[in-house]
Amino acid sequence: MNIIPYRVTLLEPLLATRIAGDPNSGVSYPYVPGSLVRGAAVAMYARNKGIVAVDAREEEARRLFFDGRTRYLNAYPADASGRRTLPTPRSLFHVEGEESPIYDFALEVIDAVNEETVQFVGAARDSQPFCRIDDSNIFFISPKRRINVHTQRDRVKGRATEVSGAVFQYDALEEGQTFAGWVLVDKDDDVELLSSLLRHIYRLGGSSNSGYGRVTVAVDAPQNIQVWREIPKQIVPIDAGETFVVTLLSDTLVRDPNTGQYTWDLRPALQQLLSVEIEHIHPIAGEEEQRSVWRLDEVGGFNRAWGLPLPQAQAIAGGSVFVFRARSPIPAQTIAGAEWDGIGERRAEGFGRLAFNWQTETELIRVDPPVVSLIDQLVPNLDGPARNIAQQMAMRMLRRELDAKLRKAINDISSKDLSISNAQLSRLRIIAREALPNGDLARLQKYLDENIKTRRSVRDQFDRTRLGSEERLSQWLEERLSQPETVWDKIGAQTLSKRIGANVLVSARDDKALAREYTIRLIDGVLARLAKERRREDGGRQ
Repeated sequence: MNIIPYRVTLLEPLLATRIAGDPNSGVSYPYVPGSLVRGAAVAMYARNKGIVAVDAREEEARRLFFDGRTRYLNAYPADASGRRTLPTPRSLFHVEGEESPIYDFALEVIDAVNEETVQFVGAARDSQPFCRIDDSNIFFISPKRRINVHTQRDRVKGRATEVSGAVFQYDALEEGQTFAGWVLVDKDDDVELLSSLLRHIYRLGGSSNSGYGRVTVAVDAPQNIQVWREIPKQIVPIDAGETFVVTLLSDTLVRDPNTGQYTWDLRPALQQLLSVEIEHIHPIAGEEEQRSVWRLDEVGGFNRAWGLPLPQAQAIAGGSVFVFRARSPIPAQTIAGAEWDGIGERRAEGFGRLAFNWQTETELIRVDPPVVSLIDQLVPNLDGPARNIAQQMAMRMLRRELDAKLRKAINDISSKDLSISNAQLSRLRIIAREALPNGDLARLQKYLDENIKTRRSVRDQFDRTRLGSEERLSQWLEERLSQPETVWDKIGAQTLSKRIGANVLVSARDDKALAREYTIRLIDGVLARLAKERRREDGGRQ
């Protein structure tokens, strides 16, 4: 039994689309599905082999990716200490208007609670999808999301048209978050290869050409262990006649043995997995009032080899809870095997994960989750070519935001007493454009000294023209050229920076050459704005 722990850190928003919303929208899962990780590993495997597509009939490929002997578990949000959280059990509830304590239907129903006031914890509404239970304390985590609105563009014209101009929305996972998962490997010889494939994953999800899906994957040291569980508890055997709780830690696909249709009833598949007779617990007279709580979700997928979407199926949602009674003993070894292998279909993609008797406390106290910063989460150090590429990418991201702030600052500048001629504005703009490639502020300063300050008629035009709150244009120019570092204050980018990985950070404030460049661009933009207003006053021509 080998496990490979991995962590996915989002450098861009992630769009792992699920079946939800209207046709003109894409809504991401609140986690990184194992199917995405497996698909990226398949692509890297094909690249290393020098082949276009992986042959699913080949023994190594089947073992690594397709038949369930290697299972790519979903990566769920990591808490502040880097621990993987789990789907919130759907059997948890609290009294309406009281956030704590939290009770569990799977263990017992509290007689003092009026069922009309029962309010299930937010897992049913996807507002508190993940949690961590430590003894009698529980805290909830909901990943941060980003909603962007996009407009479809014509491929030839490069812009929206009447025919091709639909507006659509992406609801994606926000960048900067870290998600933790595992790959479970049955064959020892596959561990090294799979670890290498995971380390070379750089993109996940859809719309990778539109600013989505760039990630880093950190792989911890593989572990070869005898007993492993997704939950932080030891396995306890189950006696005959004892009730036990099964919580699904991922979406699960099981079929009815009689009809072959996907079903909510977990009992037949679980009974076959355990090779033990089990029965449902029902709240009837003389029996414990323990309750199963589940939900069904539609799941799909996409097969790149076919170029087609997978058939939609009805899955039992992660977090669903079932209560059973064992008719004969269930040894700890059998429980461990069931949790290791999983249940149902598509187990290689992270479906069918389950845990026995995760919930043991009938009453839980809600506590605040540990504080985690999107920037301070564990991210890898980059070196070599990767660091150089990351440096370039970070600078491009920084420039994109700086350009937007520069445009806004130019548009927000107001003018008064526009006494300067277009000829003077044009001459100074020519000098600014000549100085821009090398950031040559001295070239601009020389022009001011030799042409504006020494010629009274020109100086009067620059003095009478006012910017903003009665500031003379001549004074404004002098301050920009003598103090280029203040350009960031002028355009509102004092603290703007971009980070990739743990050791690539670019900041506007620390780059003197960048400050000179944007100072000249600010001057040129303001002069262009004044020239446009001058033309309006002279005759309305734009």
